[in-house]
Amino acid sequence: MNSLIRSYDRLIVTLAALAGVMAASVFVIIVVDVSMRTAGMRPPAFSSAVSEYLLLYMTMCAAPWLVRTRGHVRIDSFISYLSDGARRAIERAIIVVCILLCLAATWFGAYFAVDFWVRGTIDIRSIEIPRSLLFVPLVLGFFLCAVEFARFLAVGETLRQPDESEDGD
Repeated sequence: MNSLIRSYDRLIVTLAALAGVMAASVFVIIVVDVSMRTAGMRPPAFSSAVSEYLLLYMTMCAAPWLVRTRGHVRIDSFISYLSDGARRAIERAIIVVCILLCLAATWFGAYFAVDFWVRGTIDIRSIEIPRSLLFVPLVLGFFLCAVEFARFLAVGETLRQPDESEDGD
């Protein structure tokens, strides 16, 4: 079981690192595209489409790691005024809602990926790719986010960083 957990942890970190490489790649593609346009040259036709695809993929590759490190957006203004018990109960309820929403997004992403695959739908921009490939990162990313939120419940963690004090200081 420990080897499975270690493999899963490596997967989350590897996907986050891959997202970083994709972000750097998008930066390079955009700089090259703009530089070529400025120099009066014609940039590669695929640069815009590839940048768009990479933005989707890098977002979904980084999402589970952001959940794990609590880098996701959260607003504490309301629950900071609650007692510790009420705050913990509300955070656990929020985690359950997050799990359900991530699983719903996973299901819809899988449904559309399979549907587009069966129908052979192609996404036509400056390059052509199967439209189902646009939903694969959604399925993977949202499912892993659900697992990360479920991990919070399983080990009794909250949405706050472990080093954050309960009174918001």
